[in-house]
Amino acid sequence: MHGRTSRAPTTLHEANSLGFLHRERARFFAGYSEILDVALEPGPSAGFVIDVRGVDELTAVTVTASGTTIGAFAPLHAVCEHAPLLAPEGTTPAMLRLRLSLLDAKVVVAGLGRSRSATPDALNLAGHELPTVIEMPPLRAGIGFADRRRTTQDRDASFALGISVAMRVSALGRFENVRIVVDFDGVLARAAQAEAKLEKQPIDPGLFPEAARLSAYAIESVDARTSSAARAVTPLVMAALRDALAAAKRSVG
Repeated sequence: MHGRTSRAPTTLHEANSLGFLHRERARFFAGYSEILDVALEPGPSAGFVIDVRGVDELTAVTVTASGTTIGAFAPLHAVCEHAPLLAPEGTTPAMLRLRLSLLDAKVVVAGLGRSRSATPDALNLAGHELPTVIEMPPLRAGIGFADRRRTTQDRDASFALGISVAMRVSALGRFENVRIVVDFDGVLARAAQAEAKLEKQPIDPGLFPEAARLSAYAIESVDARTSSAARAVTPLVMAALRDALAAAKRSVG
């Protein structure tokens, strides 16, 4: 038994009502979200614990013409099964989090009987809040994803670097919805200058070297470690851009 547990709600509406009733004392027991890397497992001395593990909406994955809705505590395999374009076989939780950021997904957060939205890479929860679902716009034809990672072990200059790219090939033969995210030791940053270099331009891989060079500015070079990481960004982005373009072309046959 976790604290003074309420009857376990079976719907989000009921969970929200209990959150409103118990206000800042509410503590949601939802378990671990591998998608968001968030654990809601209040201890015995917590406030009024609301066990939401039986709420189906928190683990469901729904894909419709208007978009994709993913329960914040859905298992990764469910996303791979129901949304393979977003999460093909072999996708890791870290890769999926980056793709959610690439696609401007919003996390709906409940608390105090109301809701707010946040981006996956800037999700900060108060003790009485519960992430409920992740909402995404529809994945349009012609979109492609690519990920590249590198880990460097060099004493004080060690780092882990991840690059995720999304782009769409439009019917007019232009780059659209270009997103480039740099993951530097778990800190995400958009390569906005590089995105702008490609957005709405005629499809031309010759633009990739300059976009890759601009992507390095997503990491501020202040010492040997950050300078080394920034230099490593360019070839990784170059490779990811090529892969994403190939994937986008394949998606339209």
